[in-house]
Formats: sequence, structure tokens, C-alpha cells
Amino acid sequence: MRNLVILAALALAGCSVGTLNFGTTNYKGQPLSAAIERLGWPEEQGTIAGQKTYTWIRGTALQECRIRVTMAGEVIDTYEGFGDIGICSQYGAAAGGLKGYGG
Repeated sequence: MRNLVILAALALAGCSVGTLNFGTTNYKGQPLSAAIERLGWPEEQGTIAGQKTYTWIRGTALQECRIRVTMAGEVIDTYEGFGDIGICSQYGAAAGGLKGYGG
């Protein structure tokens, strides 16, 4: 029974959803074109607290990662992912490595 509980916990860990913080150094200070070069054109654009944001959506409807870049003028201020950790981690690694998980 104990082994079954451990196996179930491991299986569910692969389906976790949370927020990823890719760190402030991955694209910070670089132009938006640096992220576009790696991720393609963003699916969404917006403004949060007066700062432009760009969002990419990766994965499927069941396993989705939203990657958001927040600008500081003409350069990237933050780069973060929200959603399926398995999908998001692929883009964290592509951008220089994950800096940490949040939930």
C-alpha cells in the first residue's frame, strides 16, 4: 500500500501546475527581439501597471504554459512562466536555465 501511495505521488508530480520564475537575468536588459528570436511572435500583448507585456502560449489546452515578458521601456524587465511546469521548464532551460519554482 505504501508503494502505491508513493507511485501515485510521483505520477501526480509530473502534472503539477504552478508559477515559474525564470530569474531576472535571462533576458533582462535585452530588447524584445531577443525573446522573439527564441519564442517567435507573442500571442498576446497588454499593459500592467503602465508597463508593456507580451505573452507566449505553449503546449496544449490541457498542458499549457504562458510565458510573459514585462518591458521597462525598450528592454525586458522580467521573464516568467505560468502553468504546467513540464512545459514551462523547456522554455526556462532554453532561456538560460530555471532560477526557481513557485506555486
